[in-house]
Amino acid sequence: MKPIQAILVLILLAIAGLYFNRLRKKTFDRLIILLFIFIGIILVITPDLTTAIANMLGVGRGADLIMYLGLLMLSFFCVLLYARIRELESSLTDLARWIALDQAREPDQAVHAKVEGSIGQQSKKGSLD
Repeated sequence: MKPIQAILVLILLAIAGLYFNRLRKKTFDRLIILLFIFIGIILVITPDLTTAIANMLGVGRGADLIMYLGLLMLSFFCVLLYARIRELESSLTDLARWIALDQAREPDQAVHAKVEGSIGQQSKKGSLD
């Protein structure tokens, strides 16, 4: 095994460890991550296999195939993250609207509360002097 292969296998194992310790806990997600880590380790250990698969698919080198697949996966994850951000923004907007409606007062109550608040602050200032 070449030094770069050992380094890449260690990095893949570190990513798997980080994922299982800190991130998602769903069984399906864990199986997918295990599959990707297993495939990654096999492709790192046997680079000729990657080249053979690339040649079968019409790509010149195995490294090119990995790069193409990596770019596709990166694009997919960017779309997933964008969708999640949009979902969170929508939830935040709904929450802000709910809070605003929950705390809304009638116009005369709002003026009355404002006057009471300013009177209460003046009496506190007077007692501190």
